[in-house]
Amino acid sequence: MYRREDVNVGKLLQRLPKPVREKVLSPSFLDECWAIFAKYDTLKAEKLEGVRLWKALLEALPEATRQAILSNQYGWSLQQDSVCAFTNCGRDGYPGVSYVKFPEYVKFTLALLLHKYSVTARVLNCKMALKPQELDDSKRKTKVVASLGPASWSEEMIVKMIAAGTDIFRLNCSHRRGGDFERVYPLIRKHSRIMGRRCEVLGDLQGPKFRVGEVEGGTNAHIDLKLGDTLEFGICKDEQDLIKPGRITMKPTIEQLALIKAAKPGINLLIEDGLMTVTVLEKKSETELVVQVKQGGKLKARKGVNVPEVEIDCAALTTKDIEDAEYLLQLDPPIEYICVSFAQKAQDLQELIDIMDRLEVPLDKRPKICPKIEKPQALTNIDGIIEKSEALMVARGDLGVELELERLPFAQKLLIAKAKKAGLFVINATQVVESMIKCPVPTRAEVGDVQNAIFEGADAVMLS
Repeated sequence: MYRREDVNVGKLLQRLPKPVREKVLSPSFLDECWAIFAKYDTLKAEKLEGVRLWKALLEALPEATRQAILSNQYGWSLQQDSVCAFTNCGRDGYPGVSYVKFPEYVKFTLALLLHKYSVTARVLNCKMALKPQELDDSKRKTKVVASLGPASWSEEMIVKMIAAGTDIFRLNCSHRRGGDFERVYPLIRKHSRIMGRRCEVLGDLQGPKFRVGEVEGGTNAHIDLKLGDTLEFGICKDEQDLIKPGRITMKPTIEQLALIKAAKPGINLLIEDGLMTVTVLEKKSETELVVQVKQGGKLKARKGVNVPEVEIDCAALTTKDIEDAEYLLQLDPPIEYICVSFAQKAQDLQELIDIMDRLEVPLDKRPKICPKIEKPQALTNIDGIIEKSEALMVARGDLGVELELERLPFAQKLLIAKAKKAGLFVINATQVVESMIKCPVPTRAEVGDVQNAIFEGADAVMLS
């Protein structure tokens, strides 16, 4: 991590081209910076952070520098380097810049560019691979997001996770029942305060789920799907209409009715993360399909269904999501992030904004909206999604299933680049060091995966 004292601002600014140098060092530059700051300080807090700070910085920088940054000439790590180094905030701090300090911050960023990317200060060299491991955890810029669930949300484990370096706790609303969140949330705030660590909280809405129903014969029953078999695929007609040889059923939820309605001949339905695939041959009605097995396997109850080729016309927030969002938005102190799962377009995020408006949540207490990019349709509509977001999660699980694995690395790079260009906080998620569930050290490939995500500009990596 770069340190503020390493950057000789006065000396480095002298290297700027004369017209730019004279403008930046003139008294009028201060007034220009403060006017730009006021434009983006919509909360009148006299402090900017996150997306607003990034947009204000870009507008205040000289045109040539701004264009070089937006064309990714300097790499997206600039956003982290400049604000973290200027504020001397490690992962325990909260990098924001005040009204008074903003012109100084703009000049510092210019100087940092000259320092970091000069001939004598290359970003990568052989010595970096051989330097001693940095053991001071507070200097780490990239945050660690840790998921909490029934196996990890005891008070004892929360304390251990904070001590181990957790920066953001993810509360998965799929597990919200029986007062568990009401017990866990105060524990996170209590122990982060006692331990003197800043730990943020991310509420993850479940989103619309598509699953096959129950299998005839009980809990452990299954049916064999064989390559080339033709069978029915439809909505349950009654409680006795279970999965059996020749027929797959789904429960009649609003979302699953919309799925069958949107299906058309030729599309693929992926079951259990793509382990099994059926292709639609015929649409008999709005609730019944005829499908053919393209990839077989043993089908058990309640396995997930993905439909990569269809934008399903249903609300992004289910009834459960709305209830969970209302709970999360009324927590005190407020949570820092709230995720919208399976976001496909900007309107999906507007549904959450409308809930905030209905509950009259003050602007300064609203969590950062973080869409989870899990469907190919989101890539098509990504610019509109980014406009309504302050963070973004590259959710590689469902995205890998629907987009196909070989396209996933490109999608990850594209999403991180676009999000960083807009100043969003980016989380890279799914199967991060997953082998450590059973092994004491990660694989070499997993280490490379995490490091490459950081090189691409990710602000955080998530452990599921």
